[in-house]
Amino acid sequence: MKKIGLVGIYFPGAYEALHANVPEGFELVDVLSPEAYDKLAGCEYMISRLNIDPNIINYVPNVRFWQRWGAGYDHVDLKAWGERGIPIAICPGVNSGIVAELAVMLMLAGYRNLLQINRDLRAGHWPRTEYFGRSFMIKGKTVGILGLGHIGKKVAALVSAFGAKVIYYDIVRQWEQEEKFGYEFVDMDTLLEQSDIFTIHCPLDDSTRGMIGWEELGKMKPTSMLINTARGPIVVEEALIDALEHGKIATAGLDTYEREPLPKDHPLLTLDNVVASAHAGGNTKDNDINMVNYVYSNIVKFDQGLPLNTELDIVNGEFLK
Repeated sequence: MKKIGLVGIYFPGAYEALHANVPEGFELVDVLSPEAYDKLAGCEYMISRLNIDPNIINYVPNVRFWQRWGAGYDHVDLKAWGERGIPIAICPGVNSGIVAELAVMLMLAGYRNLLQINRDLRAGHWPRTEYFGRSFMIKGKTVGILGLGHIGKKVAALVSAFGAKVIYYDIVRQWEQEEKFGYEFVDMDTLLEQSDIFTIHCPLDDSTRGMIGWEELGKMKPTSMLINTARGPIVVEEALIDALEHGKIATAGLDTYEREPLPKDHPLLTLDNVVASAHAGGNTKDNDINMVNYVYSNIVKFDQGLPLNTELDIVNGEFLK
């Protein structure tokens, strides 16, 4: 029986689905805390969620393949694992629909002052027209997308359905998307200057860390909204707070932050023009089974020497020996 080490913290539904759907010929071994890392010694495969202690590499002498839950891998030392001959695979696109939905929810909540209205109602006030002068619709706005990948494409489709114009910047130009849907490719400065809603959907790496800082926020419209459901460190948080406090931009909808969990006294939580979520973009019960199927499919395919679900799944190929 081949062993799969299950590492990290999982929501109950995901945890149950992982145990209920273990492929034939495999055994799932719970390694849900660093104190249990010794159990990994007998595992050939590993599934992990969230950020894992980098020292775990010293506990996995027999691991042949590491499957990440989700699409993020910014806290993984790709080179170190590659030099050990261990491929690291992700689940590109599996979370894309639900993250895109959250991005649009943040847009709508910010534009329609949903949190403030709900707060007022709970306090016994009926604010039917109080927010009229600062409420807007997505229709007719320009939505600028930084990163037209799996999630960015779905966001583009959703806001287009509302009647928005889509412009985008990506290091890989998406010609097919432009021709098929009329999206407009622009440079980074134009994206910042023209967007009514600027939404971030690129990975975190050395080239994107701190990419949206004082200068970039200064190029945005004072009426604009910034949405970040990607990774917190892409945006310089101090600069964002300053922009929100001094009217350099109007609103922000955030699911990710430089430091997580976000401290309860964090300045962002004191601002009425911030809609804050808790890095929950990929968390829905009904998507868990999709992720479980993808994760196990990759492990079985690797075990059988077959190609993985997509060519994009392996993220440390350049370092593999």
